[in-house]
Amino acid sequence: MRNRSRDRDGDAEPLTIDLAAAAELPSSNEIQHWARDQRIFISSVMDELKTERKAVAQAIRTLGAEPVWFEEFGGRDGDPNDAYTAEVASSTVYVGILGQRYGRLLPTRFSATHTEYLFAEEHGLRISVYPLDVPDREGRQQAFLEEVWQFHTAPIVAAGDLPAAVVRRLERIAAEDLAPWCKLGNVVFRASSVSETKEQIVVAAKVRSRDVSHALDQMAGERWSSFDGQFTWHGRSQAVRVTDIEVTTTASTSRAYRISLERREAQRDSLLDVALGKKTPDDLTEIAIRVALLDEQNPLSEQQMDFMADLGDPLASLRKEKIPDEIFRAIAQLLLAEALVGSGRIARITKFRLGADVAGKRQLELGWETPRRYSNAKPQQRQVSGSIRIR
Repeated sequence: MRNRSRDRDGDAEPLTIDLAAAAELPSSNEIQHWARDQRIFISSVMDELKTERKAVAQAIRTLGAEPVWFEEFGGRDGDPNDAYTAEVASSTVYVGILGQRYGRLLPTRFSATHTEYLFAEEHGLRISVYPLDVPDREGRQQAFLEEVWQFHTAPIVAAGDLPAAVVRRLERIAAEDLAPWCKLGNVVFRASSVSETKEQIVVAAKVRSRDVSHALDQMAGERWSSFDGQFTWHGRSQAVRVTDIEVTTTASTSRAYRISLERREAQRDSLLDVALGKKTPDDLTEIAIRVALLDEQNPLSEQQMDFMADLGDPLASLRKEKIPDEIFRAIAQLLLAEALVGSGRIARITKFRLGADVAGKRQLELGWETPRRYSNAKPQQRQVSGSIRIR
């Protein structure tokens, strides 16, 4: 698949994505090995959904993961609400089941399920919510569900299909963890592993797309003509040069790659450390993010200094082509990491929430840590949120 992404100068460049990799799941043995380290928190109104909770817990246990649910908490000292949130914090995936009832309000002014959901998001858990096919959902429960729909894909399911739906979602999460998406230049594919030393990065990947294979093959030139550019993975982005590509072709439709990358010194734009009036470099970065992603007016335009807060359009490729929703968020996060972390504008992305497509727009929440420019300066935590146009 070919898309277009725009660099800082506004020029479009082709982007090739291994879409076939999105559908590939790990083997049963790989999923079971992954599941051993997973604690899956089950959140719902308890008395209404006793049967469903038990069925989901059994399905999680059969997969090899540990279900975390109130029925097995056991006695303990302290506030029960603190016990809930402590268990959420120690889990890796949040599974919410939404029936008819919202539940009684806690001191947070939310129900226990809603409080646990918000706590799970704040602590970076994978979120998976299942609204059941029930009549006459309570008003507050419907409002909660609509909040979930802003940021997550949560199709309504029948109670009998719930355990299988949870297992399918956990298998997808396992695939994301075991084969993370990465981007080398303008080629996007899933890596089997990424190993690092101070001097080099080695990427192992199984590629199913012929276009992606061809693009990767072209990067293995002679020493003076091999690919020299950016590699982005897992919220990080590094300037690299390809030093070696080893390819194994089998009878299947995929090809196994082992790509050796030499770390390179990034060419940092000196303007990124320049203040403008009372606006610090970090203020200018935030303005650039707001202009590029949220379509806000650049406040520097009147001074004809808008180039000081120019990020281009990091998500141009996602606006131009239809990319499957199951990989849309992963690729969007890659593009933002390359544009922001790779350029040195920010130190790292601390929060990323991208909602479902509603009439061509998605809700975005993006948090980041500012770079440490001086040894005695403490990095700041910043955040923007709003609606972004995707087509």
